[in-house]
Amino acid sequence: MRFLDISTLPVRLGSAIRQRRLFHPAGVLAVGRFERVAAQGVGLPMESCDVVGRISKAIGMPGTVPDLVGVAWRMPPQFRSGTPWDVLLASTVGRLVLRPVTSWSGVAVSSLMPLRYKGDIWWVRGRLTTDISEPGLSLDTIRNHIDSHAVEFDIEQASGTGGFEPLGRLSFHHLDPSSDDIAFDPTVNCDPAVQLAPNWLSEFRRSAYRRSREGRDAE
Repeated sequence: MRFLDISTLPVRLGSAIRQRRLFHPAGVLAVGRFERVAAQGVGLPMESCDVVGRISKAIGMPGTVPDLVGVAWRMPPQFRSGTPWDVLLASTVGRLVLRPVTSWSGVAVSSLMPLRYKGDIWWVRGRLTTDISEPGLSLDTIRNHIDSHAVEFDIEQASGTGGFEPLGRLSFHHLDPSSDDIAFDPTVNCDPAVQLAPNWLSEFRRSAYRRSREGRDAE
């Protein structure tokens, strides 16, 4: 058995015990749209498209307790590729440091791992721009906002250590009642010209996602 398979066994066990994801066990699934605002050919090849996405909390703590926020969305295959593109962001300080938050207002999320595209390294981050005045971090708050209006994020990109610039606008405007267990996986579902970096960490993350799916019988 490979080292990665052994090291990610606890993820499978945890998912089996919970019978759902070990991390981000509960979330709000929604449909929406990504609208590119960056000029064509500038930066990452994300095009305007309809998406399905999920807003979640990493531990699933009660609404008033600090938790990590996750934002994921899936874009359909682009550039004649048969593979969709999953993007996963988590609440952070800066680009790399995970940060629990206590409310939804102005939540900032980052890709944590950079993306390699055409020989360059790119980062993705987002910020919740919807005015959410309710205190706490209840998923019901997000669910109600999507159901009644929409929830929107500004999405930005940065090359290497350069500054962030607008990439697109992500909006979730309808709840999707079909499932709450879409297996978003950016290590498998990605544009063929884009790769998570570094490779060793991407391999570990791929193994962890697979173990999570095995543990909750999602494969």
